[in-house]
Amino acid sequence: MKIRHWLAILLAFGLLFSVGFAQESLWTDLGDGQEEMTLVVVFPDLTTKGYRIHSDQPDLLTALLEVELVTVQETEEGVRLIMVDGCALPEDQPDAYWFITVYDAEQDSLIPATLPIDQLPFAGQTYALGMINGETAHE
Repeated sequence: MKIRHWLAILLAFGLLFSVGFAQESLWTDLGDGQEEMTLVVVFPDLTTKGYRIHSDQPDLLTALLEVELVTVQETEEGVRLIMVDGCALPEDQPDAYWFITVYDAEQDSLIPATLPIDQLPFAGQTYALGMINGETAHE
């Protein structure tokens, strides 16, 4: 199994604890709309921020762009997050990327997202984003 995959799994567990232990006062509400989703951002220094995002957008990417929480780059492989909440991917680490997990109620845990960000549903979901550092993610 690739080290990168293991790092992603470990990050997912860390994000789960961040979601579970975040206090109500640490959540920031963003956007307008009838639907709501929860997002936890884990930064490279392992600090976290929690958001309750309100939107009427159908997918995660469109809602995050609407509240100006992310910056993206179009690539041949699709949309790539290059900045989340003001934290950009390091230019000197071309393998770094923002990893997306989604809360799975049946498993009661965060699992790696299997769909591209522009296909992930918005309403009622819980997501977490964390940066996988290119230097430590060698195979």
